[in-house]
Amino acid sequence: MTALNLKAIEGELAELDAHLTLRSFISGFTISKADLWVWGVLRSNRVAHAFIKQSIRVNLSRWFNFIEESNSWVGDAVTATNAAKAADRAEDTGGNMDIGLQDTSNGVVTRFPPEPSGYLHVGHAKAALLNDYFAHTKYKGTLLLRFDDTNPSKEKQEFEDAIIEDLALLGVKADKISHTSDWFQELNDYCLQMLREGTAYADDTPQEQMREERKAGIPSGRRDISPEESLIHFDEMKTGSEGKKWYIRAKISYTDLNGAMRDPVIYRCNPEHHHRTGDKWKVYPTYDFCCPIVDSIEGVTHALRTTEYKDRDAQYQWFLKALRLRNVYNWDFNRLNLIRTLMSKRKLTKFVDTGIVRGWDDPRMPTVRGVRRRGMTIGALQEFILKQGPSKNVVNLDWSTLWATNKKWVSRESLFQFVLTLAGTLIRSLLATLP
Repeated sequence: MTALNLKAIEGELAELDAHLTLRSFISGFTISKADLWVWGVLRSNRVAHAFIKQSIRVNLSRWFNFIEESNSWVGDAVTATNAAKAADRAEDTGGNMDIGLQDTSNGVVTRFPPEPSGYLHVGHAKAALLNDYFAHTKYKGTLLLRFDDTNPSKEKQEFEDAIIEDLALLGVKADKISHTSDWFQELNDYCLQMLREGTAYADDTPQEQMREERKAGIPSGRRDISPEESLIHFDEMKTGSEGKKWYIRAKISYTDLNGAMRDPVIYRCNPEHHHRTGDKWKVYPTYDFCCPIVDSIEGVTHALRTTEYKDRDAQYQWFLKALRLRNVYNWDFNRLNLIRTLMSKRKLTKFVDTGIVRGWDDPRMPTVRGVRRRGMTIGALQEFILKQGPSKNVVNLDWSTLWATNKKWVSRESLFQFVLTLAGTLIRSLLATLP
């Protein structure tokens, strides 16, 4: 019985019900293989099982329940099956928050490190809410908000202010706010340390050629230059003139199967004005370089981030060990993917800059402000995201699920407002009767 259409199997169920009118078992006076086989077929068909549980066919329901309840091993099998299904559903939806973070007894410090180059979209909201949940709700720890302001070409104070406002709207309150730019001097010192120790080198290979060499596992022609020469080129980079063609690369491996380990760039020259530090710096660290260092310095214990960074976890740990810094644990969770929706900040910025949308709060945008203008309640957005949880499984979700959650919240808020209004009316009426 594999059909999932009730009409297709209703005749067979009626026939079995009639057969059991004057019988306790399908064949004979005790449970036989026939009973177990038929029960198993019916139990595995969700339509048939739901129909039987409604007790529409009394004899069939009586027999089915007797087989399931009178034999402990059958009941144990059902319980185990239901538990397995529940576990699968929890893993599929990411609903299980018990992910087993290491060394939580000594305190938990998480961080949310957005780049101030745009407004928060719902994907960022997931990262913020999960870091907030594990820092404050799960482990009663600390949440840091750190702006990754290492690219002056794209960043603005406007975006920082908007991110803080949107996080407050989401109910995310950081215990401390910092900037990567607060640590530019320390990051510069760590880069100098790597150059002197020979774990980094200066490279002027053209960007496209460097990309192809990394892809093919070919070493750069500059890979074996002396530390002294690399230091000279790093000083040139800081002038912002001749040094613009140079990069600093970590000397890890050029043949590693993990492409993120193939001598990544850790510093580049950019003479543009920085919105916080002005024109003091002409060189800026990459995210991959500064993230593990600043995490370690600021006391982060667990770096929770999306699976797109999974390949970079080994690189993250390499920097900590190479620079002899305090250890930080990595944990990856899946991105919030919504079908037919762009979550690329670069592409969303293009929509805004070219006038395709009216702004970051356009109702067509998947930003926190955009979905708010479209009618999304913050409670619904929080519930939807936290239900996905920190699962690693990549799932493409439908907006209809999110809007269905929102509908419940709208109804709940409407009812709450109605009760408040009614209570106010009754109180006013009562006061009017008093002398």
